[in-house]
Amino acid sequence: MRHPAKRALIALVCILIAGSSAATADDLLDLGTRDLARMKTVSGITLAFDPGKIAMLYALPRSAGSSSRGSAPITNVIGLAGGHQEIDETVDGLLERLDLKPYFIPLTLPDGVTVWLKASMVSFIRAVEPWDHTRAEAKSAVNAGGRPIFVKENMTTIEDAITAARRRTRAR
Repeated sequence: MRHPAKRALIALVCILIAGSSAATADDLLDLGTRDLARMKTVSGITLAFDPGKIAMLYALPRSAGSSSRGSAPITNVIGLAGGHQEIDETVDGLLERLDLKPYFIPLTLPDGVTVWLKASMVSFIRAVEPWDHTRAEAKSAVNAGGRPIFVKENMTTIEDAITAARRRTRAR
């Protein structure tokens, strides 16, 4: 063996290429192909993060005692840590700033809250069943990240939104 280190490096590169060759356009956002971004939580912590790891966003009203930004809702970012990250930036503002909007679909929870879900996170959609024990307003269960999210939209509407998101991202 003339250059064992060189052969080992080539073998490693081949393994890495083979492992990622099955990636689709929808997966590219998850492969660390974007630069890190920054955001500040409502508690004042600045985070440098991979935008491709954001799985879902939603906004909720501020608690009565909260003083920052008046009555503007707090945006909750899911997918960066074990729980949600609360920020003052709007959902639309964050998605537009990070150029992520084409990858997300808006869905409505039974209580009327809009959630923005990364389309590539959805593994399947089904109609609500009696054993789901959810609110009557829920029409579909969207499985994302291994758990159902019950929403008001019907299956066809969700399928159409996911298809449109995939077509938008393929065109990029």
